[in-house]
Amino acid sequence: MLKEENEFLEKICHYLEAEKTEEAFSLLRKLKETASEELQERDMWQVHELFGACFHDIGDAEGAAQAYLRAAQCDRFLRSQRQHFSGYLFALHYLPGIPDEEMAQQHLAYGRLYRDVEPSPLEKKGRFGEKIRLGYLAPFFSEQAAARFYEILLTAYDRERFEVFCYSLEESTGDFAMRMKEQVSEWRDLSGMGVEEAASAIRQDGLDILFDLGGHSEGGMTLMVMAYHPARVQLSGIGWPDTTGLPAMDYLLADEVLAPSDCCDAFFCEKLLRLPHAFCWQPTEEMGHIFRKPRKKGSPVRLGCFNNFMKVTGEAFRLWRDILEQLPEAVLVLQDVFRHPARQREMARRIQAAGLSGRVELHPASPDYLHPLAGIDMVLDTFPYNGGGMTAAALYMGAPVVTLAGSRYGARFGASLLQSAGLPELIAGTEEEYVKKIVALARDEERLGCYQQNLRRKMESGALMDGERYMAELEREYFRLAQ
Repeated sequence: MLKEENEFLEKICHYLEAEKTEEAFSLLRKLKETASEELQERDMWQVHELFGACFHDIGDAEGAAQAYLRAAQCDRFLRSQRQHFSGYLFALHYLPGIPDEEMAQQHLAYGRLYRDVEPSPLEKKGRFGEKIRLGYLAPFFSEQAAARFYEILLTAYDRERFEVFCYSLEESTGDFAMRMKEQVSEWRDLSGMGVEEAASAIRQDGLDILFDLGGHSEGGMTLMVMAYHPARVQLSGIGWPDTTGLPAMDYLLADEVLAPSDCCDAFFCEKLLRLPHAFCWQPTEEMGHIFRKPRKKGSPVRLGCFNNFMKVTGEAFRLWRDILEQLPEAVLVLQDVFRHPARQREMARRIQAAGLSGRVELHPASPDYLHPLAGIDMVLDTFPYNGGGMTAAALYMGAPVVTLAGSRYGARFGASLLQSAGLPELIAGTEEEYVKKIVALARDEERLGCYQQNLRRKMESGALMDGERYMAELEREYFRLAQ
């Protein structure tokens, strides 16, 4: 590669770090047009990888998917090829219109990237009378949306029957990690280790069960380790909304709403481990101290969506425009989860292109999203990639959430959460029903106010927050799998 091209790549990376996405795009396009023969043949994957980062910065899921796929196709190194393909699979979930069969095939293609790996699972040995050794593997452990679903796994387990090991592929710091270290039997920091070395370190602990909390997030770091099958039984869930596509993964956590047993099993390489409810959500202490003020009768309805802007599709804008046309006094509040100026500019452009200027309040991402969320009357879920932690938080803050359930696991996350929360009436099966439910609820001030004042109590008494019942059901399955 020419020295000038290396300097281009370094400058592009500098622009991205400085959040100068437009400048990075400009240099990338120039570099692509003038690429030397060596760059085109050996290192073009770096250009596509940087394109993917740029598209992510502006919230363009389709552009990111195409860029990461091209990076995977061009890459000469198998490990980074797997990382790019994980990025591609992640981006696919934001896109509407992909048939379930095609989505499943793309995930199964990922498994073929492990053709050089020969997993050697530990022999199954009954551990009757001894504690079951249970491990949780994550890219890192920190206070994020997924942690609200897996914290209970690390704190509320039966200590007389289980030993719990946590494995972090990157150094985990902060208050959350410190608290979790005090709760589990063993904490292993695997940062700095290669994939095979990390798998070997886990294997030495003789785990009966290893639970993958990462899936294809963070470039599929955890899956690269799971591919060596360092435990007797391996399962995934919570951190990834689909099949992993990894042959070494034995089970995937699900329920009948996420993956109905009469139609979905063929789309997974794993056996589906169906619980009555796949998830248990727990609020932070801060959430418990924030309360909604009673809604003023006759005030304009404030609709909201606080999901990742990558999840906001053109189809969502089309339905939201229909909703706002039927609710002339309503306002739609959009707030991202990533504070990036290029995203804000791109979303403002999309709002204008959708003909919604003047009807939408566009807020930048903020660590303090709970107080604004408590001021929203109703949340509009995104589709096909639903909200997860944000949906549960909105309900806890007293904002009813209407979701559009799709046909596959990742597009039914919202439906699963609402079913567990005892709110099946807020699940729509079609676009028409989605619009109708939102408009009807917005016009029914008494019903809307009732939701807002009672949702927290309903959440706290429902299955979605019933940690004791959830852990009993999950540990019953753990015990069965470990025999």
